[in-house]
Formats: sequence, structure tokens, C-alpha cells
Amino acid sequence: MKSFRSALALRVTVQALVLAIVLLVVATFLLRANLLSSVDASLIQSAEIQAEAGVTAGGTFRFPAQELAPADREGGGPLFPWAQTITLDGNPGVRSANLSGTLPVPARAFEDARRGAIGRASLPWGGQTIRTIIYPLSRLTPPHRDLVLQVAVSQEPMRQTLIWFAKRMALVGLGCTGIAWVIAWQIAGRALEPALAITSEAEGIGVNELGRRVNASVNLIEFNRMAVAFNALLERIERAVTGTRRFTSDASHELRAPLTVLRGELELALSRPRTLPEYEEVLRRCLDEVLRLARLADDMLTLTRVEGGVVGGKRVPVDLDEVANRAVGRKTALATGRGVTLDLAGTAGVVSGDECLLEHGIMASPRGSTVRVRLTDADQHCIEVTDSGPGLKQDEISGVFQRFYRSNRPRSASEESGLGLPIARAVALSHGGVLDYAGNNPGASFRMILPGS
Repeated sequence: MKSFRSALALRVTVQALVLAIVLLVVATFLLRANLLSSVDASLIQSAEIQAEAGVTAGGTFRFPAQELAPADREGGGPLFPWAQTITLDGNPGVRSANLSGTLPVPARAFEDARRGAIGRASLPWGGQTIRTIIYPLSRLTPPHRDLVLQVAVSQEPMRQTLIWFAKRMALVGLGCTGIAWVIAWQIAGRALEPALAITSEAEGIGVNELGRRVNASVNLIEFNRMAVAFNALLERIERAVTGTRRFTSDASHELRAPLTVLRGELELALSRPRTLPEYEEVLRRCLDEVLRLARLADDMLTLTRVEGGVVGGKRVPVDLDEVANRAVGRKTALATGRGVTLDLAGTAGVVSGDECLLEHGIMASPRGSTVRVRLTDADQHCIEVTDSGPGLKQDEISGVFQRFYRSNRPRSASEESGLGLPIARAVALSHGGVLDYAGNNPGASFRMILPGS
């Protein structure tokens, strides 16, 4: 795993190196252009001097005599450039004393000179690169209209100058790159100090200390947001862990009751010989507890899967009237056995959702002597379930949607899991709706509102 500090310093160093290379190339290019301009100016000045000195009274052109040292005889340096005349049809004429051969004539520069302009060109000759100009003698007074003057020097001194400059610039660039690494390393370390402080505090929070929060002093907006995000995450984790622990504790308590009853019934049945009717009665009571355990396990699994998004993801158009009628029909036998009347009225229209989950959500509502189910299809699709019991007290309203909530009132241990309303609310939320307590009318009334299809 890479270090962010090293990666940041490396990135800054690479950028500094690239910048140094770009500056080196640009500076070398500009220096070359400037040197070429200086060489051209020197050649033009030399051409003008030689042209003025080479014109004789008889109208012919002769280069002035030069006393050349052996080193300057073939040098082609700035003080003694090579020079030759060329006729307008391209034939070579006279040459300077230091020129033993014939200079190559660049075609484009020669054409510029024939038109009266000064031609310029760089070209290879004799294993080296030379810079040459072609000067039209028609510029003189009196003019030599039938001749042009070619003057050239070697570009080797300029090349050596450029190499020297590039080497020095490269050394300077490498030095600046090293300095950039050191500076970037220090800046990255300083910049990461708040993040490291936040991380250190977060690492020190143990699983049993989820109530702690990151308190690192951060004055920068970005790292302050990081601290706030860490604290928000810790808060969510704390709620999740606390909820899981509470759910586990409540579930253990709820499962212990039927298991204790089962154990007691079985131990009592085995304590002495029983008649067949007595054994049948024990088995019926044990079956009731087993069914209670099964309902509790199903409700716990349903609630967990709905809240986790494992189920309910499939969305199809669902007719709420049909769902409500089927849900009421499935509970009719149970209601009749307990002397309870189910009253269904109204229409709720079509929503987009999971049909099985909606049915489960509707029938998880509380029951009483009479249970009224009202459907409404206006701006919103509404299902309202009201029992005919005593309603909820003010101190009970905030707890009825909690898992395994127990009020001070007796609850039928064989038929209620304490998860009905939490499941119903989870179903409503998974469909983009809400489930809330709607008041006492006169019994407790709960309203589920769902969006349209």
C-alpha cells in the first residue's frame, strides 16, 4: 500500500521535473533562435563590408587581400567567414582566400536573393552544419545586378554554446527537482497532520467506546468536514450496534418464554405416567408454543429482510383493494374464532410495490373487538386500520413502533410477537411511504400512506 505523503511528494516532483524539461526546451529553442539571429546579423554585416570593399573601379568584383593565419585559413569563423560570388544563373564566381572549395547553394535562399531579398539557410557541408546568407549585390551603388554574394560560417560554436547551456540548465533543473521533493515532502507532512490526528483518535475508539467522538482541533474546512463525517459515522455505528444488542436481548427474552413453557410442559408430562387425554392436552399446549416460536421467527426474519432491502425490491402495479380484501379474508377465520368483526370499506387504487409485503404490512396492525379497515384513493393512497380497544396513552405512542415493545397492558403471549407495527412501518418505508399513529378513534388508529404507481 502506497503512502499518500510519498505519492503526493512524488507527484509534485514529477510535475516540477516536467516543468524543468519544458523550460529547458523552450529556453534552448529561444537561445538558438537568438543566436541564429545574431549570426545572421553578423553575416549580413560581413557581406556588406566585403561587398563594398570588393567592388573595383572597372566594375569587376574581387575579394580584398587577407593576411590569414594557418588556423583561420579554413576556419569559417565569425571574423573570417567563407564567401563566394554567384551569377544569377547559378554559376560560382570568385571565392574568398580562406575558401578552397565551393559552398553549396541552397535553392530557396538563392531564389530570395535573385528577387532582391537576403536569403538565409542552414545546411550540411563538409561534415558540419553551416549558416549562410545570400546577399544580392543589386543593393549596392553602383549595383552589380548580375551577381549575388554568399557568406557562410560554421554553426559548430553555436552548437557548443547550446550544449553548454542545456547541460547547465539540466543541472539546475535537477537541483530544483530535488528541492521540490524536499519541499513537497515537508508540505505534505504538514498538510496531513490534521488527518493523522483524526485517524489516531478514531483508531483509539474501541467497540465498547462507541459513545466517544473525534475531538481533534481542525481549523481547515476540508478536515473539519472529515471530523464531522467520522463523528456521524460513529453515531450511525453506535445506533446500529446498540439496536442490534437491544434486538438480540429482546429476541432472547421473547424466545426464552415459549421455550420455558415448552420445557415446563414436557418435564411435567414426564414427571409421572399420564392418561392419553392428558398427553394430548400437553401436546396441544406444546404445539401452541411451537407455533408461537415459528411466528416469532418468521416475523424477525421478515423485519430483518425488509429493513435490509433483501425483499421488496420487485415493483409491479398492485391493486390495494384486492390486497386488502385478500388480507382481511385470510384473517376472517381467526377473527371469527375470537369473536372479532372485520369491517372493510372504501377503495385505495393502484400502487407500485411488492404485493406480499403490502399484505403482511396491512394485517400486522393491532386488533380489537372490531377492526375497521378504510381505504382511500385521493391525492395519496391511504390504508387506515382502527381497533375498538381503549386506544393508546400518551406515554405509549413513542414506543409502539419499537421492536418487542411492551406496555403495561397484558398481551396475548400465544398470538402477538411484538413485531407487527415495526414490520408494517418497514414495509411502508420500503415502498416510499409512511406508517404513523393517527390517533384514537376510539381505539388506536394507524394510517399507511403509499405513493402512486
